[in-house]
Amino acid sequence: KMADAIAESVAPRTSDKGAVETLKNLILDGVAAKGAATPGTMLQFDCLAGGGVKVSVDGKYIGSAPGLSHAFCDVFLDDKGVSPAFRESVVENCCEVASASASAVAQTRGGSKQSSHSIFHRKSHFKLAPLPYSYNALQPVISEKTMRAHHLKHNAKYVETVNRLLNEGDAKLRRLSLLQIIKDRQIRENNPALYNNAAQIWNHKFYWKCMARSGGGGEPHGVLARTIVRDFGSYDNFRKEMDFMAMKAFGSGWAWLVYDRKKKKLAVILTSDGGNPLSENIVPILAIDMWEHAYYLDYQDRRLEYVDGYFDRLVNWNYAEKNMKHAMGGGFISGVAHQVTHRALPLVATMFSANWAKQKAVHMLFRQS
Repeated sequence: KMADAIAESVAPRTSDKGAVETLKNLILDGVAAKGAATPGTMLQFDCLAGGGVKVSVDGKYIGSAPGLSHAFCDVFLDDKGVSPAFRESVVENCCEVASASASAVAQTRGGSKQSSHSIFHRKSHFKLAPLPYSYNALQPVISEKTMRAHHLKHNAKYVETVNRLLNEGDAKLRRLSLLQIIKDRQIRENNPALYNNAAQIWNHKFYWKCMARSGGGGEPHGVLARTIVRDFGSYDNFRKEMDFMAMKAFGSGWAWLVYDRKKKKLAVILTSDGGNPLSENIVPILAIDMWEHAYYLDYQDRRLEYVDGYFDRLVNWNYAEKNMKHAMGGGFISGVAHQVTHRALPLVATMFSANWAKQKAVHMLFRQS
């Protein structure tokens, strides 16, 4: 039944029926060689550079079905191909393959003459990072439909474009990280396509973390809350500035809460296209994506509802608090220093002030540790 189901899913997407039959027989042969499909049996498919699909059962290579890689991966991008939960699992674990397949299928349908090898198997420098939650985790504020389109189409397209630009351009640039590309003024001025697409990869990875699947929304706490009150007068004033800046975005852009280390102050700013505050050495604390693809399917022109939903129900203040502490220098080193001065030193003082027997006991304890 499993072999039939897989073969039936792949068959409509290729004209090579012989290859489909080969795939089916490989599955049957592999399980037969094992004796039975016992619980925990792993059926593995690998898309090969030559366009074939390699079949393995429990890590043992069985054989390859030629010319099915695009058709096989396309199954997982079709709403009717597999269940949404299974497709989500495949995309999260093999998203580079899936998004590349989508590109290849789209270009094939459009009559592109580019070879499948150059489209599908080009070595990538960057990969599409999985979401930190499921596609339906942010409902009802942001729908699963929006999240899938946003992540698998738009976010994936930025990754694909950066890889293409790097592969076709100066080989020296391929060694750079996203952050190095974003902070390079020459790239920003002379190669805006690379800058904007690289920044969009970073921006989206940051944006996904700025939202929480549970426990999000409300007002901040800790250092960030106190700094907001100090720099904006109140949380309500901060929200008004954030709303105003988000509504000010024309066409496409990002609204940011940032920390300026030179001024030692929080600020709300707007960047256009893929602009990123790090280009000006300003530290991002929070971000709202104001590109239309982030909200239009759910809200159309009701952008303020999207922003309100973000702050009232989704914003991840815990993540923002970590960003704030890092921006103010309260990272790992400061944390260690705090632990040493507030915990370790008093403990040492107590040890030395204790009597001889207690000192011996502590000494033995440390030796055992």
